[in-house]
Amino acid sequence: MEELVFALIPITLFLTIGGVLVFRPLTKRLGLMLEANAANKRSEEIDRIQYEHIRAMLDAQNLKIATLEQRIEFSESLLEARAANLMAPRQGPRELT
Repeated sequence: MEELVFALIPITLFLTIGGVLVFRPLTKRLGLMLEANAANKRSEEIDRIQYEHIRAMLDAQNLKIATLEQRIEFSESLLEARAANLMAPRQGPRELT
């Protein structure tokens, strides 16, 4: 029985060292891939937040432009009505009979 224990010690040591030599590069590569994946998700989240911010700014600008267009149309209609009143022939004073 003691001989078996003494035979298992070098085998266990050999398998442990072999496992470390084989699996260390794999686990290191796996760790780098997991870190890259996490960084990619963070950058996607930041991009999404920036996209939403830009979209909100554009919506606000579109609202301002629409308001300005309405004001310009109103001003133009007032100016056209004023010009039409100024260009209309005036009738002289009426005579009372």
